[in-house]
Amino acid sequence: MEANKTKSNVLQTYISFMVFTFDILSFIVITFVTVPLSRAIYPVKLVEIGLIITWGGFAASSLMRPVGAAIIGPIYDLVGRKRGIELSLIGASIFTAAIGLTPTYSSVGILSPIIYITLRIIGGIFIGSLVSGGIVFATENVPERWRGFVGGFSESGGSWAHVVGALWLLMISVVFVGLSYFTIGWRVMFAVSLIPLIAVLPVIYFTPESDILILAKKKGKAAEGVYKKLFSRKEIRNTFLLIMVMSLGVLGYDNLTENIFPTFLTVVNKVPHVMLSELVLYGAFFGVAGSLTGGALSQKTGRKPLAIAMSIILIVISPLFLYLGGLKASMFYLILLILIPFYFFTAISKAVLSLLLNESFPTEVRGTAAGLNWNIGYGVAGVYPLIESIFMAIYGTKIYPLIQFIFLVILATIFLIAILMIKETKGNIAKELEELKTTA
Repeated sequence: MEANKTKSNVLQTYISFMVFTFDILSFIVITFVTVPLSRAIYPVKLVEIGLIITWGGFAASSLMRPVGAAIIGPIYDLVGRKRGIELSLIGASIFTAAIGLTPTYSSVGILSPIIYITLRIIGGIFIGSLVSGGIVFATENVPERWRGFVGGFSESGGSWAHVVGALWLLMISVVFVGLSYFTIGWRVMFAVSLIPLIAVLPVIYFTPESDILILAKKKGKAAEGVYKKLFSRKEIRNTFLLIMVMSLGVLGYDNLTENIFPTFLTVVNKVPHVMLSELVLYGAFFGVAGSLTGGALSQKTGRKPLAIAMSIILIVISPLFLYLGGLKASMFYLILLILIPFYFFTAISKAVLSLLLNESFPTEVRGTAAGLNWNIGYGVAGVYPLIESIFMAIYGTKIYPLIQFIFLVILATIFLIAILMIKETKGNIAKELEELKTTA
């Protein structure tokens, strides 16, 4: 019996990890090829204008993430975690890969950016609902002593997404050299989103459904009325709003560091795409280390104390962007040295956030609440690069480092204020499971 339970936990952890990896990768894949993509769908002399169009599609997709979480999210709570993952994974993979087939502006004119933005919007709906499985599926089912580590491991998929993306970009850069990279290579980048159709979907079939969700259903807890439970109960509603503010800070900071680095390094530091893939690859490994450290450490310290420490550290390291903006592409190791603390400490912060999202809500609304919170945070975060692009279109790319610094300090401060008001959550799921087992 114990062996079967362990096997179930391993499979659930694999699914959560892979889902989280390809949720983030499907979302950020355009950040690896923003410049060639913008040249193809809306070629203009000023790179800043092209970036507005490209990041406009990114923002549109981001804003659809909460919509996807709201529409498909309840499936995770009412039908099951597995069915929600299957539906979301198929939609996210197909519509992200389809961006690689977007016709160029020279062939179809204004339809090119319209097609691109449409695909990002539809894909954003499915990507938004996917995160509910990545955050919740494994973490809510493992023994309490492993919850922090498994939560951090699952969330490390966000950093592994950058590793996979960087390796994929490196492969493309080797195969498609010179002009071919700007005509075909960037398109192949989007095919990476099809991997989970082979690596994840077959495994879901053999993976048991969430134990605590099944138990909640038997006790009549997981019935219809997810949104009624979420917003009519004062304590749950207030917790939801506080966690949402925290998500806005943490995920906004993450989007303007990990996800923005490829564009920033290309535009400001003039880093070539081969060197870019190497920088992102090395940096992402520190992100993986941060997620694992954050999850395991929070099991010792508690979620709140670690989150407070991280918010302060994020404020302190934000001025590094001002220095980064003045470095030349030839300064590989110095650039990497500056990227490392952003990857590491932001990953710790996200690991703690994913655990707080699990432990702050009861099982019957956990999938919906966690998905909505994460996606509202990322949805708003996706607008920040667009705002920055508008500023750069007016004042030039020289202002990019300063804008980054200002945004990051504000977002880290929001994170700090929110976490100071949130209760400690460590042990909440274990208590809930015990209550479900003992109540008639």
